Amino acid sequence: MPVFAVTYVYGPDTETRMEHRPAHRQWQAEQNAAGVILASGPLDETPQPGGLLIVSAEDPDAVAQLLTGDPYHRIGVIEATHIREWTPVYGPFAQG
Repeated sequence: MPVFAVTYVYGPDTETRMEHRPAHRQWQAEQNAAGVILASGPLDETPQPGGLLIVSAEDPDAVAQLLTGDPYHRIGVIEATHIREWTPVYGPFAQG
């Protein structure tokens, strides 16, 4: 199955984002347990806070649909989302 690198750029409402972080992380944990989100975590705050998700899905549309379930998406604290197919050559996500 294809692998995608998803980057989030968070908006300026840090207070709301932090308030909903436990639900965001719980959603990620559930997707990880299901084998959909392979890895995730925050990106450096410079120049703007964001996150990186490595996702296994059929196509970019399936990734976009998955992301609508993220509590951060529902509350509107994500300023931009970038979905790019990624071909891991080495490491745990490499596909033979």
